Amino acid sequence: MIIFDSKGVQVIFRDNTYYLRIDVGHFCPDFAEIEISKEDANQVMQDVMYSTKIVQDYHNKLWGLV
Repeated sequence: MIIFDSKGVQVIFRDNTYYLRIDVGHFCPDFAEIEISKEDANQVMQDVMYSTKIVQDYHNKLWGLV
């Protein structure tokens, strides 16, 4: 169930888990769905720009930089 939708950023609550769904494509739509904590979900709903930090942290972990 989508509980937040603003500026191409969605917070989804499914199976007692929160997910951030965001368009990470630059020239064409490419959506990523990242599992996030309840605290991060609340923060995104208060300030949509916080989603950028979540995506950056996710990519850093994915690429082994942290």
